[in-house]
Amino acid sequence: MSTWWPILIVGVVVLVWLVGRRGRLRKALARLVERKLEGYRHEANRVDPALPRIATSQVARVAVLGGGLAGIGAAATLGERGIDVTLFERNAYLGGKIGAWRVAVGDGEQTIEHGFHAFFRQYYNLNRFLDRLGVLDGFREIEDYLILDFDRRPLSFGDVEKVPALNILDLGRRGFYRWRDVTAKRTRNRLDAFLRFDMTRTYETLDDTTFERFCDDAALPAELRVSFRTFARAFFSNEADLSTADVLRAFHFYYLSHDHGLMYDYPVGDYETTLLAPIRAHLHQNGVEVRLSSPVESIERGERKRFRVAGGDYDWVVIGADIAGAQAIVEGSAWLKELHPNFVASIQALRTSHGYAVWRIWVDRDVRPDLPTFINVDRQRVLDSVTLYHRITDEARQWAEAHDGAVLELHSYALPSDIVGEGEVRRLFLKELEYYFPELGDLTISAEALQIRNDFPAFAPGQHAHRPEPKLPIEGLLMAGDWVRLPYPMTHMEAAFTSGLLCANEVLDGLALQQEPIFTVAPKGLLQPRRARSR
Repeated sequence: MSTWWPILIVGVVVLVWLVGRRGRLRKALARLVERKLEGYRHEANRVDPALPRIATSQVARVAVLGGGLAGIGAAATLGERGIDVTLFERNAYLGGKIGAWRVAVGDGEQTIEHGFHAFFRQYYNLNRFLDRLGVLDGFREIEDYLILDFDRRPLSFGDVEKVPALNILDLGRRGFYRWRDVTAKRTRNRLDAFLRFDMTRTYETLDDTTFERFCDDAALPAELRVSFRTFARAFFSNEADLSTADVLRAFHFYYLSHDHGLMYDYPVGDYETTLLAPIRAHLHQNGVEVRLSSPVESIERGERKRFRVAGGDYDWVVIGADIAGAQAIVEGSAWLKELHPNFVASIQALRTSHGYAVWRIWVDRDVRPDLPTFINVDRQRVLDSVTLYHRITDEARQWAEAHDGAVLELHSYALPSDIVGEGEVRRLFLKELEYYFPELGDLTISAEALQIRNDFPAFAPGQHAHRPEPKLPIEGLLMAGDWVRLPYPMTHMEAAFTSGLLCANEVLDGLALQQEPIFTVAPKGLLQPRRARSR
């Protein structure tokens, strides 16, 4: 079908919307979009109310390998249902990428995290869990979703229209692009893919195309490309090593499938206090045995039950580790290679990102006061974002007040491969920090904590074909993580937690218990055909 008709519709919508943005016409258009998407919050599975919720006997045992959000999602759900669960975590702390630990700062200690995380409103499953724990009461809304472009001009998304499609029009009205640039045939034919997102078709046609090539082919205007480039780096990859299909999935999830906009919430306080302590307490209250500092290197075939892990027998095993951890477990389980060589080959073909860096620094001066707590920047070499932690945690605020300074967290989501050594990472971080924030020139660092990691999945072209689904071809063996293949358009923390729910539901099905409800944003793009209604 020609793409001219959507452009014509958009043109009409623009005229109507500009006239009636605050009135009845805008509300009517918003209702039309919501109806076309069949709602913004979809229940993905049907829970059978006739089935029992709680296991009446302790017959089944489940091992969960990995204490990140994927493992927490599986373990907490099963523990709530009275199932015997043991959670193994290799680190001395729970949480994976929301983990926290203590570091020396001067004569004392402070808690630092793996890194700042944004909890978006469409994280329906994760937020539902945190709300049950009372955690969301301690969250705060970010002041603005802000990007500083290369010329240090602020690009603000905070008060952009939230309704899908109308938000794209609003970006044009605010000068993010010119209408003649995006209505040119070359550009509109590529951008059409954003509104036609489909979990199957999009990956069939665009998974092998790098996002860099997609943007080049689309001839995107400079301002719009800055926004896309900043957004794409949240995948911890550069455009040249990033699947267009994965970017479209993320753009659909974050911007084109709900009416929450790009605003998000974040915990006010360190993650140990605000997140991990309540989660650990919840697991304990529901009978989950948590074994920290307990790496699992292999899964053995069991005798009394299907599997044997760390000397214990289990009916189900959920591998909720990161890619490297999952690969090590699979590699260490010789029987898997013998019986399921194709599965093992696919797991071993998965890649991690080239590396990212998180640098927490305690410095002698603050940034200008009109900035939000989290700021994105248009990367030069390494710096992607800055978090003002002295606005978030009590420890950081007290230190900043005592030293008339600030506590900053610098992020590089995709370190260039030619940067070698921690010293070079620090040097470039500081150079680019002082470029975007001149008021920090010649700052003095009193303390620092630098993390350089490569444990984030690579969303490179062709990787989608190797990702396993939560239900594996081996009975009783399941996989969870932000890197597994899900049937729903979601990413990052929501994908990780939801994958754990899918694994838990496989166990619940096996025990003839009610599934846990799973929610998703609108599964398809605005211009995808609607489902046929049953009569």
